[in-house]
Amino acid sequence: MNKIEKVINKEIDPTTLRFGLSTLHAWIRFFEYFLHVSYRLDIKKWQVRGEDKGKFLSRKKMIQEKFKTIMGLKVDYVRSGGEGTSNDGNTSRRFFDDPSIAAEITGIKESLIIRCATILKAMSSGYEINKKIFSEYAIETAKLLVKEYPWYYMPASVHKILLHGSSVISAALLPIGQMSEEAQEARNKDLKNIRENYTRKCSRIKTNVDLLHGLLVSSDPLISSLRKLPSKKMSSFSTEVLQLLTAIEPTYDLAENSSSDEN
Repeated sequence: MNKIEKVINKEIDPTTLRFGLSTLHAWIRFFEYFLHVSYRLDIKKWQVRGEDKGKFLSRKKMIQEKFKTIMGLKVDYVRSGGEGTSNDGNTSRRFFDDPSIAAEITGIKESLIIRCATILKAMSSGYEINKKIFSEYAIETAKLLVKEYPWYYMPASVHKILLHGSSVISAALLPIGQMSEEAQEARNKDLKNIRENYTRKCSRIKTNVDLLHGLLVSSDPLISSLRKLPSKKMSSFSTEVLQLLTAIEPTYDLAENSSSDEN
């Protein structure tokens, strides 16, 4: 994973590109990559064995406490009921939205956090990405990560985005941000709510039938159009993110339209 030049020159199987990129979970994977590197900064080893375990665990605890005190985030805690860890999309975005504090807490170079945040924001933007510039920027980021932390093997999910992301983006029918799994994840809340409150519980068949009916009703375009849209916080892209995006060609000629209106 860390031999960048060898991987770049390797031929890619085009059939693997159809699987796309998980733009939502990419935030979590990059966040966890930096977390696991930061836990090992005292020992600078990928595998934690013997006497290194004590240093690893004490640094991990210190970083978790700092995240909770400074940013109010519960990081890398196991959730009860088999619901995974506390590392979710919102926590990951908070980490990348404030790179200076994230770097101070973890000990990771701030410039590397900013570069990865730029890549993630460009991918999640929903706009067309400039494949050539994105590829150069992502590969340069991968080289900097390997140079700074050669003792830690880059995870496959991070490797895929940095070294093969441009190839996957080129093969996608739509801008990669529009193919996010975010809508499916958001639907999980609706599914739980409908199943708990609006289904018959006398049999599994009736429960599932009512559940499907509820999902169909709530996703009906006419009913959705009557619903008041929730307020959403808007934010502008940084210059670095805009450089990775393709400028949209205007299809509406203002001068030509104004002259036709006068006529």
